[in-house]
Amino acid sequence: MKDEQKLKLLRLAINYASDLDEAKANASFILGDRALPVAHTTRTSNRYKRTKAIIEDGVYILSKGYQPVRSKDVIGVQDPKNVNVMVSYHGHKWIVAKKDISENEISLLKHDGNVKAGSPFYKSEIEALNDFNMESYTDHLRKSGLHFKLDDDLYIPTVGQLAAMYLYREELNRALRLVHGTPMKESLYWSSNEKGPWSSWLVYFDAGIASTWNGASGKAYVRPCRTFELKKK
Repeated sequence: MKDEQKLKLLRLAINYASDLDEAKANASFILGDRALPVAHTTRTSNRYKRTKAIIEDGVYILSKGYQPVRSKDVIGVQDPKNVNVMVSYHGHKWIVAKKDISENEISLLKHDGNVKAGSPFYKSEIEALNDFNMESYTDHLRKSGLHFKLDDDLYIPTVGQLAAMYLYREELNRALRLVHGTPMKESLYWSSNEKGPWSSWLVYFDAGIASTWNGASGKAYVRPCRTFELKKK
């Protein structure tokens, strides 16, 4: 970290600290004297311990061994490689990958995929907007024949999850930058919800609109996600 960056963070630590101890803790992290995963501005006496956390709707920074910290309160991240971004919305929580699957827009399904005419996975817009089961729908897409490689622990978010990510897009993009990720593009993103054979739902991240497109021929971005469950201590 360059000196001018340290100076900027030190000023933030002093301006936003609620007491002297908090200012010292943040300053210690910034100067490298203390290996805390993130430096943030909220006052919590045991914020760096494994304590029960109240997770409200919004975007959070995740560090291994620590409770989630609301991203809007974070002013610096020490080791971006070991820190992730989580979205919490209406009781659902998931980790957003730092980058899209591809730098370019891609098709969702293969032209020669195993697509069936009828399926319980096909959803209307209202059903898709209220669905957060990305695991089941992504697994169905895998069986149908995804056009790209997707690791087993990665899933394509549903329309409901993409809608929440759009709702918190400014906070989400700032958090992604903090962990050296790529912000969500103001473009089309595939969801894992299908409307029918070859027809899949996607979300316009420039306008917040859900629509459908032929998954075998249409092209959009894919931002994979991981499941997350807060461990109780």
